[in-house]
Amino acid sequence: MNFAQRIKKLRRAKGWSVYDLANAIRVKSPGYISKIEARGEIPSPEMISKLADALEADAKELFELAKKDKHQQLTHSINKKYDEGYALYRKSKKK
Repeated sequence: MNFAQRIKKLRRAKGWSVYDLANAIRVKSPGYISKIEARGEIPSPEMISKLADALEADAKELFELAKKDKHQQLTHSINKKYDEGYALYRKSKKK
């Protein structure tokens, strides 16, 4: 389970809408919760703390999931950039 899935599961277990969770953590837009749940955005450590409190969740678990997901996102991004760079290098050598 990733961070987004865990947040969604915890929110639903409380019977809350994204609007309810946004209100509980004092953010103006429920769209922010959708960014987390649907697009995999990793919130700041302060926001993870607020989510843990509001959802009565294990903060350590949420931080570990967020860290794992962020690491995967960064690794994917780095690999993509290096692969693109190498492809450009190889293309330039074929000329």
